[in-house]
Amino acid sequence: MAGPLTSEMTTFTLDNMGRYLCNTLQEAIASTGPTVAGRTRGFDVIVVGGGSFGSVVANGLFMRDATRSRRILVLEQGPFVLPEHVQNLPFLGGDPAFTVPWVVRPGSDLGYAGLQYAVGGRSLSWGGWSPELLHDEPGGADEGVTPQGNDEMAAWPATVVADLQDRYFYDAGEQIGVNATNDFIYGPLHQALRQMLFDAVSAGGPPFASLPLTALRNHPIVRAFRRRNGRAPTDAELLMFLGLQLAPGAAPPPRADLLNLLKVEAPLAVQTAAEPGLFPVNKFSAVPLLVQAARAAAAETGGVGTDADGRKRLMVVPRCQVLELVTETQPDNWVRVTGVRVRDNAGAEHVVPLASPTADGRQGVAVIALGTIESTRLALTTFSASLGGRAAQRMGKNLMAHLRSNLSIRVPRAAIAAALPALTPAALKALQVSALFVKGKASVGGADRYFHLQITASGLGRFGNNSEAEVFKKVPSLEQLTAMLQADDQSVVITLRGIGEMAPHNPDSVVELATTPSDFENGRPRAFVDFGDSRQTAGGSPQTQADRQVWEAMDAFTDRVALIFANGGPFEIIMASGGRTIPVPAAATATDLAALHPHAARRDRLGTTHHDAGTLWMSDDPAAGVTNDFGRIHDTTNCYVAGPALHPTSGSPNPMLTGVALARRTVTLLTDQVLPRPPAFAPPAPWRALFDGTARSFNTDWVRTSPDTSNGFALIDGEIVTLGAGDFGLLYYAREAFADFTLRVEFRIADAGNHNSGIFVRFRDPMADPTPVIAQRIRDAGDAPLFGANRAWSAVHSGFEVQIDDLCRGDSRRDFYGIRPEPDGLRKNRTGAIYKIPAADPLPAGGVDAATQTYQPGPPLIPGRWYQYEIDARGDTYTVDLTDLDTAARTRTSTFTNTDTDRGIGVSGGQPAGYIGLQSYNSAPVAFRHIAVRS
Repeated sequence: MAGPLTSEMTTFTLDNMGRYLCNTLQEAIASTGPTVAGRTRGFDVIVVGGGSFGSVVANGLFMRDATRSRRILVLEQGPFVLPEHVQNLPFLGGDPAFTVPWVVRPGSDLGYAGLQYAVGGRSLSWGGWSPELLHDEPGGADEGVTPQGNDEMAAWPATVVADLQDRYFYDAGEQIGVNATNDFIYGPLHQALRQMLFDAVSAGGPPFASLPLTALRNHPIVRAFRRRNGRAPTDAELLMFLGLQLAPGAAPPPRADLLNLLKVEAPLAVQTAAEPGLFPVNKFSAVPLLVQAARAAAAETGGVGTDADGRKRLMVVPRCQVLELVTETQPDNWVRVTGVRVRDNAGAEHVVPLASPTADGRQGVAVIALGTIESTRLALTTFSASLGGRAAQRMGKNLMAHLRSNLSIRVPRAAIAAALPALTPAALKALQVSALFVKGKASVGGADRYFHLQITASGLGRFGNNSEAEVFKKVPSLEQLTAMLQADDQSVVITLRGIGEMAPHNPDSVVELATTPSDFENGRPRAFVDFGDSRQTAGGSPQTQADRQVWEAMDAFTDRVALIFANGGPFEIIMASGGRTIPVPAAATATDLAALHPHAARRDRLGTTHHDAGTLWMSDDPAAGVTNDFGRIHDTTNCYVAGPALHPTSGSPNPMLTGVALARRTVTLLTDQVLPRPPAFAPPAPWRALFDGTARSFNTDWVRTSPDTSNGFALIDGEIVTLGAGDFGLLYYAREAFADFTLRVEFRIADAGNHNSGIFVRFRDPMADPTPVIAQRIRDAGDAPLFGANRAWSAVHSGFEVQIDDLCRGDSRRDFYGIRPEPDGLRKNRTGAIYKIPAADPLPAGGVDAATQTYQPGPPLIPGRWYQYEIDARGDTYTVDLTDLDTAARTRTSTFTNTDTDRGIGVSGGQPAGYIGLQSYNSAPVAFRHIAVRS
């Protein structure tokens, strides 16, 4: 078979990162063929979509796999393009192209840019705004919050709401960087604009009275601080979060004002400080999460090629289109996903199967993590027949996005300087940026409907040659880049972006399967999409008409906020195209603003927000939703959905934070209750585990000494598996040494004709220099060169090995006893023997070794069957018992009394000195588990 692909040269670049992070579809399929420790390893998880939420799911499942028991396959239709968010890279001026793979109603005014087909998806260039869905503060509310019944999650399952507020909003905020202040946004401009907005909102005028700051949850940093430290931040710490410094002797503002002032800070997913020794990652993108998991998965394999790929826990396959899921209907009429049907680059179709369920009822899963519309298309294509009359009849309904408007104004700096005298020309020598947030609501048809403003401002000194690059790196949203560049040293540009919620369950808004033959691709229908077009002035369902009222209320709210920053003075409206501006006179009113720049002219076409949601919404009632409260499609056993398609309602927040929180919650469920994993190992007292099957135990307590990774050890399915190829390897329990002890180890061979391993006991610390006697023995045996390159040889000469080798293979290398040539078949080299200790074996010249160990062979080892060694070392006496765990037959294979005063030492200097280790040798893999000791 051909070796793995090397890095490839494209027209412009050497594709090195893509080669080492990704696999081809053929490599992924081939990786399910080789046996690993005697078993083939299919994929336990297939994630369809390597974008924002698929990457979060894949990373979470990989990192939460304590026993390394699952294999994850991520299938992404687009290529690997960028390793990071585009704004974390040098100024390049572009990001991956968008594609619209669906069709819309003829004559529709929808403005879809489509999907960003690439690993990482939309997270490569999203704006970073991450407000939480509004819900009253849970029990033990943070100070300064007055619950007022505001709720953007009233239709959500109660268990989901409770879990999001209790844990997962926090966890998601930690992951994407929201639980911190935006310490890259500071300075006089930001402080002035923040104070102007805060003063106006706090005054409680008509635009703000319905949703005062006291009704909003505290800023994430306040809640995160309390969670981490068990207390609320002090006033001094709140001032630090705000970047405020008091004049000497000045009293701080009231604590309530400090808390509420933080609430108008923009909730941006940007990490600007990291742990010591780490560079900050800056704006969140999901790609580094996938990179982290893929690199770790590759590092664990101990090599390259098909056999190594069979050990790889995560594979990312780009440029691979998933056509549908492969399913079977069970006797109880529930549906189980058994694999996925994919199309490769050459146009050929393949089926990639999921691993079969295990005897304990656990099973692999498919996770649909495409964009909302494509996730719906895939679900409809897959389940229209098998779930017809059930979940399938609701798929595609409840389509929502957001209502979005933009207003950009240019305000003379003098109007803002009145709010903060520090805003002088000298204070604006360099670029300054501000980012603020304010929430609003309107009562429409007797129901509260919510919206918010994302406010970005930029002020410049005199333009330099690199102003565009500076703004590119600092503004939250690249869509505002052009407007921000119209700032100059005498003015500030402020963009107010309104985001409003759409009504759920609008019959005008739907995702279906196309029926026109020309709208088919690869013999399958594309998605057909339509929205209730509230941009039009009339018509539509009651929900569409209600959306118009929300849009109007949000735009009127925006006008009033814009006038706050104008501070009564003249300013300009910057039009979206052509560089045209509209002058606004001093003392203008909101009515004047709406007349000069009508609301309808500011509104983005529906579908341009990339916030599509709701079509596979969650409900506890299988008859009222598509998925359950963890995103599993109702009446399926193992098909889950990740992303905004799950949202019962959208509220006004951008879906990233909520989508990440829900994905992490589903990862917890899959890890704890669904995906295959071995039972936990916790031996009863007085036994204690030396290896319990987890990565913590494997990585922390056990140390590999041999530098040759081809003779390494892997943690697979809660087992230590040997990877023997060349010189032998040693994995030893480095946490402590032992004197007298009884050791239990379970082991399993994979090949009756090719296995060679063992368990070392009572050897000296291989990282320490050997004693003079042991060093001389190493030289006498001719092993000094081997020891110099591989400290594992210390165990051979300073301890004893309990052998695992039914073939009793002889050793061509000279040993302590000088018996050469050594034939195969000697009892001292057989399973259950203490290796190389004479055991009444016939010698080549016809003599017999003077036995120093009593040896009784156990039953022949059967591949795939578990056996247990119980090795007792008391004083100078060693006994070995071998048990067939299938039959419970137990054999005392060896009894040995050691008379060598320099070898097998249990105590040195009054302290335990004997270490325990496992051997990896040149053979098929041998697996170990359930290692316990009784001292």
